[in-house]
Amino acid sequence: MPTLYIQSCSGGIFEHDHLAWRIVAGQRTQAHITSSASTIVHAMEAGEARQEVVLEAQAGSYLEYLPDPLILFRDARLHSRLRIRLHQDATVLACDSMVPHDPTGEGGTFDWIAAELRVEDPQGTLLARDRYRLHGNTLSRNVPGITGSWRCQGGFIVLSRRFPAAQIIESLRAAMPADGDVYSGVTKLPGECGAWVRVLAQDACALREALRRAWYSARKSLLGAEPAPRRK
Repeated sequence: MPTLYIQSCSGGIFEHDHLAWRIVAGQRTQAHITSSASTIVHAMEAGEARQEVVLEAQAGSYLEYLPDPLILFRDARLHSRLRIRLHQDATVLACDSMVPHDPTGEGGTFDWIAAELRVEDPQGTLLARDRYRLHGNTLSRNVPGITGSWRCQGGFIVLSRRFPAAQIIESLRAAMPADGDVYSGVTKLPGECGAWVRVLAQDACALREALRRAWYSARKSLLGAEPAPRRK
């Protein structure tokens, strides 16, 4: 399958940016879409930024949308929306992840991120949804039972009705790291449309490794072989 790297010449996401794009996988096509590196969400004085991505996987297609994590700089504010339209016998792998970072080294944090992942059928009927709004000051307090020491987080979704959800879930659970740097969970999506992984990690390296393992596991379960590493 072809690999497509999405790149930006602007150096990241800035205040008042409104980025939107739509990717359509035609019938019985295959594609892997990723970014060349993590995307920086820069500091903002008063406004905010938006990023909206629409994926449409037509009948019998196989689409992977696996960008590197967003890096939320100090005082960043971002609305992030990923909408996936799943046709008959289509398969989609997608992830959405974020890492906080203060380039000044003064211990500051992003302002907030509001994220939504929506899955729907060809008629627009909702199949599954994940959404959250996270404030940086909440994350930095390390409150037990809310975020604790897990500063980085990501979600990984496998959408397919061609394969039993139980088979995909078993493979994903076996692939998740068992060390103390990652806390993860895997669950079945409504309507037997696939599986969902939530990953909390101590740092960016642990988050990347957990998402990489989820990708390798899903690819092997669905296509019978692990993917070759992508150059970054």
